[in-house]
Amino acid sequence: MISRVFSFALLTLAGWLAAQCVLLLSRQPQPASAPVSALAPLPGLLAEHWQAPVDDGRIPLTRLPLAYLGGLKAQPLSASVVVLRHGQQVRTLGRGQRLAPGIVLQDIDADGLIFDNNGRRERLPWPPRPAVTGFKRQG
Repeated sequence: MISRVFSFALLTLAGWLAAQCVLLLSRQPQPASAPVSALAPLPGLLAEHWQAPVDDGRIPLTRLPLAYLGGLKAQPLSASVVVLRHGQQVRTLGRGQRLAPGIVLQDIDADGLIFDNNGRRERLPWPPRPAVTGFKRQG
């Protein structure tokens, strides 16, 4: 008696599984898509401080105590040599040289100097050009 009940249960389960397979095969596959949810602004005071900054590909400006004093621009620009004031020290650097422990001048490009500050890329932009004074070109 028990073997008949067990056989009947097994046969019922096999029939149900076969029906599920036929149903799955008869449907068109649908591409998986994540639910779209609109980003609502966060309420409250200083909500913008809790959101991650948008990565636009730009390198953030450095917060290091650096001042560009001068240098020799070369062609290509990455071969240039720059003179910087870091705190109380004046240093002359080329590409790949270390400014301080953990701070390396990684690259020099048209926008300025790029430092690797303990694994974080930071930029020191070129200073603005001084206004031209003196004689004007005539003609």
